[in-house]
Amino acid sequence: MSRLGIIGAGQLALYLCEAAQALGSAVAILAEPGDAPALAIADRPFRYTSGNSAVVEDFIANCDVVTFDKEAIPEEILLLLEAAEQQGRIAVRPGTNTLQLLQDKAMQKAWLVEHNLPTLPFVVLSDNCSPVSDLTAKLGSAVVQKARCGGYDGRGVQILARLESAQQLWNVPSIVEPYLPQSREISVIVARTRSGEIQDYPPMSMEFDHQLNSVIAVTIPAAITPSQCDAASSLARKAVSALDGVGVFAVEMFINAAGELLVNEISPRVHNSGHVTLDACNVSQFEQHARAVLDLPLVSIGPVTPAAMLNVLDSQELRTGFPSRPATVSWPELAATVYWYGKTPGRTGRKMGHINTLAASAGEALELAKQARGKLADSKSGWAA
Repeated sequence: MSRLGIIGAGQLALYLCEAAQALGSAVAILAEPGDAPALAIADRPFRYTSGNSAVVEDFIANCDVVTFDKEAIPEEILLLLEAAEQQGRIAVRPGTNTLQLLQDKAMQKAWLVEHNLPTLPFVVLSDNCSPVSDLTAKLGSAVVQKARCGGYDGRGVQILARLESAQQLWNVPSIVEPYLPQSREISVIVARTRSGEIQDYPPMSMEFDHQLNSVIAVTIPAAITPSQCDAASSLARKAVSALDGVGVFAVEMFINAAGELLVNEISPRVHNSGHVTLDACNVSQFEQHARAVLDLPLVSIGPVTPAAMLNVLDSQELRTGFPSRPATVSWPELAATVYWYGKTPGRTGRKMGHINTLAASAGEALELAKQARGKLADSKSGWAA
């Protein structure tokens, strides 16, 4: 029986762990301090604190293959993984070099340009001392600033509708690119094996909370033309192949006012936008990732049922009466399944769960998801099925 190790223990690791176990793999989870839903179902749970290399070595000893549920992995862990892989003790998929490339937004953007993959123009900043006139001359007055490393769930991103002063910019290493308020955003989830076998899911439309700068809803299929769908799939496959990536990758793209596709960013892991595949598809992104990294054949992706995914974000109304462990409940009357992560509430905007719904069209599914979200928040219905 193969042994899969996952670094990170959030909801992505939770569903990846379930998928790998269903394929017959034993799963070890290495969690950093904080909520760790995946530890509840891991075969071998490990808790890491900074400087505790012995825990990392014990984790490695319980793995044949190591993968990730996030990009922000401490350097100490990456170095230990690299050494273990060089010694032939484990395989790391995707590789640490791929992870390090994509976790730095400036390096990722430079890589996109080098490989002739369309993306927005950008400027790399080391601080907030660059003349604003230089930035606006190249990018326009409406810009987006992204911290080079560490940002996720909307953190590390700010939209500046009119850049007039350097004081508006964060004083951190970052990139700045144009803000496209009229653009649409889509995601293509791609799975790739070591041998180069590729399967990709149909493009998905993403809706964002513009205060939190994070995904709030996903619908599949995306509301784009057939030619845009084909072009997006081709672009995503090209990007993941150029990375020589192994596992699941989320390729997020803008569609600008002219209808052009531009790569926004690539995530080297299962992704929030891919949660909808748990119910809309014959195989989830989590199973495909487990198959890819464990050297198992990918499953051919069949016809997709129109579906929607709605993130359930932390709020005061959801802070009592909900499970403290991961849980799932189905509401057949709404064709809805609620996935609850079992995290500790307390930070507005934190992802506490998600709702998947199925319908005759993606738009209908989204309306059902919103109804399910209202039922979830209703104190009278609580967590009752």
